[in-house]
Amino acid sequence: MFKKGQAAMEFLMTYGWAILVVLAAIGALAYFGVLNPGQLLPDKCTFPASFDCVDKPVVNFATGAVQLAIRNDVGYPIDTIGSTLTGDGDCTTITLTSVVDAVNGSLDYTGATDMQPGGKAVVSFTCGTSISGDFEADVQISYVNTETTLVHSAKGELRAKRP
Repeated sequence: MFKKGQAAMEFLMTYGWAILVVLAAIGALAYFGVLNPGQLLPDKCTFPASFDCVDKPVVNFATGAVQLAIRNDVGYPIDTIGSTLTGDGDCTTITLTSVVDAVNGSLDYTGATDMQPGGKAVVSFTCGTSISGDFEADVQISYVNTETTLVHSAKGELRAKRP
């Protein structure tokens, strides 16, 4: 007498168990990090139009050393007067180690060396400690237009995965 209801209930139970198994599989994949999009994203270095990253950032996770290579796309000669790195988590005690132009050598505020348009430089930082997880940071480069002596800045973003 109630056979139609029993068939419908068995049909729904079969699909219910199948959906439960699929949800358990997705939960297991998420737990083990397979579905983590951060693992799929590459290292990156981005700046606005005034600077360009020549290469991806190099991060030594054991020592906390960070290097990035930039190109002067401003359109006029500049002197780099400073650069700051705002890191995450482990990278709190940050110091600017050097800014080295590939052609002219070290850049300084005295105007002795200019970074010409299209010139490349390596900016080096140290975090002071080892970096335990993936690395994400904001970089701000301050520079002087050598033609007008006005100070400008450009803000960029770095990301590097722990190997």
